[in-house]
Amino acid sequence: MLLIHADSMEFWKTRATKIAEEGGHDSLRVENATVVFMAVEPGDSGKVSDALQAIKGVMEMQHTDKAFLYPYAHLSSTLSSPGEAVKVLNALKDGLGCERAPFGWYKKFHLHAKGHPMAEFSRQI
Repeated sequence: MLLIHADSMEFWKTRATKIAEEGGHDSLRVENATVVFMAVEPGDSGKVSDALQAIKGVMEMQHTDKAFLYPYAHLSSTLSSPGEAVKVLNALKDGLGCERAPFGWYKKFHLHAKGHPMAEFSRQI
């Protein structure tokens, strides 16, 4: 996971891949949030509580109460199945009470990072 404290994050769906999930937001903007770019690897469905703890710990350090999940396969060369990825993303979304970007879509995004000393973290679960 790459976690960035952002003034704002906005995305727009541009094109579906073969594994794109249906539904979800076509576009969304969140403000003052910890943006969590994440890849899901095989077996991660058993690590949701550890991931929640890690994300909440970073949010506490960044003094934010809002998260935004952004699937980002580019963070790993060993990806889970699409079904497991969506299951993990939904479990994290529910555990954090947050929004997330849809899985399996090419997306355009704008990220405005805060740039303070605690604004960027990475975590591997």
